[in-house]
Amino acid sequence: METALKAAVAGLTAVAAVLALKKDNPAGAFVLALAVGTVILAAAAGIFSPAAEFLSELAEAAGLSGEILGTLLRVLAVASAAHIASESCRDAGERGVGAAIDLAGGAAALVVSLPLLSAVFSFLRGFAGR
Repeated sequence: METALKAAVAGLTAVAAVLALKKDNPAGAFVLALAVGTVILAAAAGIFSPAAEFLSELAEAAGLSGEILGTLLRVLAVASAAHIASESCRDAGERGVGAAIDLAGGAAALVVSLPLLSAVFSFLRGFAGR
């Protein structure tokens, strides 16, 4: 909770600075926004640790392999990174690059999720064979 509050304050402060800087130095404003966003993401990474631990315990209790949980977390990471990158490009006025990143992110998420899809199909085949 404290980290989220600090991230919100840092983000709002950075946005004010970016807006003030954008008129005279748009490239500098963009770099500042990217830098602050990166710092906020790095600080927020710790927020995910308790959730990842809980999901790991839940997967173990349900008898799911760690590979399935790892796959879900990789898909989430790919989707989040692509979304942040594409929105940053759109903020810089590069909508086409943002759209290309969205497409590449979707394709990467699909590829990363293939082991999970394979496990689902194996389960369904086993269930249908009964």
